[in-house]
Amino acid sequence: MKRCILNIILVFTFCGTFAQRSGMDFQFSNMLFREFADTLERIARVKIYYSDKWVDSFYVDLRSESDSLQGVLNKALGRGGWSFIIRDSNKIILSKGYPIKTNFRDQYKELIADKEIETDTLRYAAPGINSDEVAEDNEYKLFRIGKPSGNPRSNFAVLSGVVLNSATGIPVAGAVVYIDRLKAGAITNESGYYSITLPKGQYQLESRILGMKPARRNFVIHSDGRLDIEMTEINNQLSEVVVFAKRENEVRNIKLGVDKISVKVLKQMPTGFGEADVIKSTLLLPGVQSAGEAASGYNVRGGGADQNLVLLNNAPIINSSHFFGFFSAFNSDLVRDVVLYKNGIPARFGGRISSVMDITPASGNDEKIKVSGGVSPVTCRLMVNGPVVRNKCNFIIGSRATYSDWIMHQLSDQTLKRSSAGFYDFQGMVNLGIDGKNSLSVSGYISNDEFLYFRQSGFDYGSLAGTMAWKHIFNQKLSARFSAIVSNYRYHLDMLQDSTNLSSIRYNLNQKILRTDFLYFANEKHRVEFGLDAVFYSSQPGIIYPQGDYSLVLPRQLERERALESSLYFSDEYDINPRLAVSAGVRATLFSAFGPGTEFVYSEGLPKSTGSITDTIYHSHGSVNASYPGLEFRLSGRLNLSPESSLKIGAQRVYQYLHMLSNTTTISPTDVWKLSDSYIKPEMGDQISLGYFYNFERSGIEASVETYYKRMLNILDYKGGAVLLMNEHLETDVLSGNGKAYGIEFMAKRQYGAVTGWVSYTYSRSLIRINGKYESERVNGGKYFSSDFDKPHDFKIISNIKFSRRFNASGVFVYNTGRPITLPVAFYDFTSQSWMYYSERNKYRIPDYIRVDLAATLNGNLKSRKINHSSFTLSVYNLLGRKNPYSVYFKNEGGVINGYRLSIFGQPVVMLTWNFRILGNASDDF
Repeated sequence: MKRCILNIILVFTFCGTFAQRSGMDFQFSNMLFREFADTLERIARVKIYYSDKWVDSFYVDLRSESDSLQGVLNKALGRGGWSFIIRDSNKIILSKGYPIKTNFRDQYKELIADKEIETDTLRYAAPGINSDEVAEDNEYKLFRIGKPSGNPRSNFAVLSGVVLNSATGIPVAGAVVYIDRLKAGAITNESGYYSITLPKGQYQLESRILGMKPARRNFVIHSDGRLDIEMTEINNQLSEVVVFAKRENEVRNIKLGVDKISVKVLKQMPTGFGEADVIKSTLLLPGVQSAGEAASGYNVRGGGADQNLVLLNNAPIINSSHFFGFFSAFNSDLVRDVVLYKNGIPARFGGRISSVMDITPASGNDEKIKVSGGVSPVTCRLMVNGPVVRNKCNFIIGSRATYSDWIMHQLSDQTLKRSSAGFYDFQGMVNLGIDGKNSLSVSGYISNDEFLYFRQSGFDYGSLAGTMAWKHIFNQKLSARFSAIVSNYRYHLDMLQDSTNLSSIRYNLNQKILRTDFLYFANEKHRVEFGLDAVFYSSQPGIIYPQGDYSLVLPRQLERERALESSLYFSDEYDINPRLAVSAGVRATLFSAFGPGTEFVYSEGLPKSTGSITDTIYHSHGSVNASYPGLEFRLSGRLNLSPESSLKIGAQRVYQYLHMLSNTTTISPTDVWKLSDSYIKPEMGDQISLGYFYNFERSGIEASVETYYKRMLNILDYKGGAVLLMNEHLETDVLSGNGKAYGIEFMAKRQYGAVTGWVSYTYSRSLIRINGKYESERVNGGKYFSSDFDKPHDFKIISNIKFSRRFNASGVFVYNTGRPITLPVAFYDFTSQSWMYYSERNKYRIPDYIRVDLAATLNGNLKSRKINHSSFTLSVYNLLGRKNPYSVYFKNEGGVINGYRLSIFGQPVVMLTWNFRILGNASDDF
């Protein structure tokens, strides 16, 4: 309270003092320098430049009587070896340990003339350092870019380069590269590349991103040239690690409805089985939910789980979960960045109407071999990365597996006790730097899941994906990435319960993709992306064949489906002025389904059914049987209302040509994925959103509110009693309808300090309307009803606490409304049998969901010279032991129908995980 009163007195005192540049008396003591500088900047309307590492423990004691600005600074900085200069009346430059030289250029002109200078590596000795000493900090160097004789007709030049992590050599995506003198800058792309057009001359460049120390470079630019920047991670503050995008850009960033997920934070979060989960972490974001605990997939702003595109290095992954949804399909040790687009999907992405999750894999280390991994009672993982040829070629490989059968053996049910379940995945990547303008990368992913329900059924499913990418820099403004991608999803289902029905079913979906993406920096205000891609789909909807000598099942094979989806896109991000920026893009698509294949013709006066088939049409090989052109748009804008706040608006239209047909509420390994054809139309999604963002700079709290409205057309539902597996005329069992979703999302988060985290609340609705031409093609009489994932209220608290460098803890609280459900409400007798009468679709709800999780991590000795570094993480999932219902089912017991709740986790799940890293640094993340 005393400090607060003192600050208030200081503010009013400064107001009087600097309004007149002389004035009132004031005094204060033991004030942290950062607070002093912030107050001085705000009241005196000046900008103070200094290094954060100079003022960590510097406190200001000051008594002033009608002093000028220079007098105040002299008194405040009178001790500690400080010096300062005031430039342009409103810029204060501080220095500690070295006197500031205003005639720097002239003073070292003779020194430069006597040395042989390489073209792009001109370096001055740091002020105050002898000429025979080497300055260790690049901030004391002066870099010469280009040649003085280069392009003399132009007064402008292009500065480009790559921002790298100094410890790993990995490109830093999303870093802000800014030149304050020009009020111009750029944001690095996924390859860490930036490009700025600026007048020729001498400048200071600053690179910033959360979790890393700001990097400054002094340079003179004569003509087009390259300046690479290395940044160092901040290792002693957990507060620098956050789930969302960079703090500097939250207000200024033009994108709306975009969340960047930090893998570092994932590894601190409590989890059900002691392992960081890329997919489950999205459920902690506002606007993202799931149909139930441990459910596969996720729902974004009222959309279905199949309306989310998951990309691993641009390769689509159809099923993103392991082990019935308990584990993510991705090893967090091999993931660098995860970006979830809930709105404002870039024009380069398409194919899903709700969201795109873009997962960038981690790269290998260019300097030395590193090994890391972890062991828990359920899973183990291992990752190895390092150089093949130092600073030229690197690799990273990793694998994960489960040994969970021992859990099955603890169950009392004899059938489950003799059952087995497990999974494994393998991921790797090789990067080759050919020269300064060309690089090549090859990545691969393979996974497999198996489950055997003793003597009754069994299945296995898996994914395979691979990407080969060639990156080429044409010049300082234009770069490109050429990619060849394959993706495959398949499953195998065995029916074992009856010897006369022993059979196996196989399904396969294959995608082959060619794409070219260009990035063009027209100038400091324009960032242009354009390109094209083509996706060739080949699907085997099902093959069934008998098993054993006594099986009566006849072999049967559904016709293969083939289609080509071609796209051409263009987008431009334009900074109109410092306050206003817009981004616009278009994506033209053409989807064509072609033969060979058979198409059924149905009677026009009857609903589609096997009984209304009147004819068949055979499409020859290569002939087009259905074609759908589509024109998608993306539009967003940002208006800076003040340095601390901004208003954003966004709109988009997206088409989806691949559909999941399922009669379950979540993604199942045996779901059928169906291509659009003459009967099943492409889905279309329109969304408009509005957001307000505000940063409380002094407290480090960021607040935002986003509201949205989404319209969905041609979404699929199913008829009662629908058969989706091995159905050669699926159009007779599915229904087409429309949907709408709307909501508002509130969030407040703190990104630095000993305690970090966020609080979010979302109110949202997701409604569906199935209103076909015939009565049998309507649901709930053609009225809107709640979707399976309509949960109006969603409240989340996530907190991280750093007690010391070695010990930290985190907690999660989640509350949401129970999901809708259809219940039996009556019985009736018909044809001498008793039948159950159900309510309208999704009229009731299961009880609300509440969960509390805790986790604590203890790191070992942090000495940097140790070969092995390890940590232990203790996590408790569902701390309260609450029996959150996943679903409700009914049993006829003695003629009485009783209802029961099914819970996935009915008690706390405690897990201890040991993480290790060999030949890494103590500061590396586990």
